[in-house]
Amino acid sequence: MDAKNLIALTGFMGSGKSRIGRELAGRLGFPFFDLDEVIEREEQQQIPDIFRSKGEEYFRMLERLHLRNLLEHRPAVLALGGGANQQEEIRDLLQQNAVTIYLQVPIDTLVVRLQKDKKRPLLRDASGKLLDGDQLRDRIAGLLEKREPLYRKADITVPVQPLWSKHQTTSELIRLLDNHAPNALP
Repeated sequence: MDAKNLIALTGFMGSGKSRIGRELAGRLGFPFFDLDEVIEREEQQQIPDIFRSKGEEYFRMLERLHLRNLLEHRPAVLALGGGANQQEEIRDLLQQNAVTIYLQVPIDTLVVRLQKDKKRPLLRDASGKLLDGDQLRDRIAGLLEKREPLYRKADITVPVQPLWSKHQTTSELIRLLDNHAPNALP
């Protein structure tokens, strides 16, 4: 297939990849896959439980395995987990097979979105307690500092505005996608 009609959304946890991905897939008439949801369904376990019982490295292996399987489903929109593109194999697979889009969200917006999110194992302290306040902001800032250079390697960066609705964000994403990779759209 010549056209890269697999669209992969990347970005930090809480950036809206799943929410925007579903909206984008619906508007394009493509199926939607959330890599984290696929893993949870196949493992019959929530991601925090996978991290706790089998560790992060096992989870990262699952990301690679299930991404390879999802590459068979085209056209499609795919939401990646926030840390998925930290793996070289995943970046290589996406570069060869997908148009990648980075949903870039301001850190203050991420803090607000994630402060009560109990599903994020990397936003907990050593005892498993959800971080809050400055500790949460510091953890997000530290992870974002490591991840952002790789997020920025995406084909398209969408600077998501805090007050945009999912419809506005999706419209901007489609506009940028049409300019960058018109063959990816129906």
